[in-house]
Amino acid sequence: MKRAIARAVVIILSLVVLTTVVSFLVWLVKPSHTLEIFILDKTVPTRERREHKSLHWVLNHQKYVKNDNSLYRLKEDYYGFFPIDPQQQKFDFRSLSIRDVDAISDSVDLAYYVDTYGVYYNDWYTGNSPDDADEQKVYGGLNQNDYLLLKALKEKRKTIVTEFVLLDKSTSNLVRKKTEELLNLKWDGWIGKYFPSLSPGQCPRWITDLYQTQNKGQWTFSGPGIVLIHKYGKVVVLDQDRYLTSPLPLIETNEDVASRFGLPGKINYPNWFDITRGDSTAQVLASFNLNTNPKGDSLLKSYHLQSQFPAIIHHNHDYSIYYFAGDFSQNPVHTYTSYFQGIQMLDFLFYDEEQTSSSAQFFWKYYLPLTRQLLEDARHKSGGSEHAKKAP
Repeated sequence: MKRAIARAVVIILSLVVLTTVVSFLVWLVKPSHTLEIFILDKTVPTRERREHKSLHWVLNHQKYVKNDNSLYRLKEDYYGFFPIDPQQQKFDFRSLSIRDVDAISDSVDLAYYVDTYGVYYNDWYTGNSPDDADEQKVYGGLNQNDYLLLKALKEKRKTIVTEFVLLDKSTSNLVRKKTEELLNLKWDGWIGKYFPSLSPGQCPRWITDLYQTQNKGQWTFSGPGIVLIHKYGKVVVLDQDRYLTSPLPLIETNEDVASRFGLPGKINYPNWFDITRGDSTAQVLASFNLNTNPKGDSLLKSYHLQSQFPAIIHHNHDYSIYYFAGDFSQNPVHTYTSYFQGIQMLDFLFYDEEQTSSSAQFFWKYYLPLTRQLLEDARHKSGGSEHAKKAP
């Protein structure tokens, strides 16, 4: 009996090893695709590069390569903040110069502004950002040259993808206004996030401190809920007990868009979001729904807000511009898994189906198919080539 069990274990382990090897070999020999991409990420307080790691995962898994036929490198192939040694507070940054704008806008097929918020003193020097609000910026914010590149890319009909906090308070009012006019977007000044517990110590201290300052020292929340913060500091709390029918925000995707991109019609969204709107020419491909009850609707209305607002905005004319009104690219992914063809069929191994607030689930079910299709569209638009040989 023991011998039979041991033999079964050996067979199962052998099959796992064989499947893993075959999956890697299939990825290794599949054709690569040339797509020149400009990546901007100014919020990189750790060596993990978590803000653009999801994008890099998709690029690597789909085997997109640069014009020199080399794969994109997580730690090198982007503009923005470069952590060197957090312990010794050493860092570098790679910013656009005015001379870069024409050359980059000519050469790239797609630009992805992942995160422009930046790195602040508490992020870099003390590591206390979850608790302490910080206005002292080390590096970050959309600047004039970042704007000029967007303008040149739009004029040259390139594909542009931008994300959450592109237009937030880390950017000067002048650059924000010009960027809003260029991209036909308008930030309402609000950001928000779901928290599984609003209890003191579970919700970031800077949020509770702001709220208590505005409400005579009171903070009476403990269960799950959503917190909204205005650029001027106003905090609004939607707790499940009083204002919500369900605590987790939903992303609801238009039926035709879900079909074309291979997305679920509805999915829970646990990360940061902002309230940004497009003009009359914009297509709203997906919307956030905060699941408020009538009392919650009234609270939002008192701040001129609604429970539904855009999650993905698209302007599709002779140019193509996408705005993701959420921190879509920040997900817990492991780069090594991107080297295995067919890994998405085993996505259930990387998150708990019962954990409805999983960022990992959002990556596998939503971000991966969405970004994969956007890259494919950009490749076809640019006339990108395929290489039968393996990428180095």
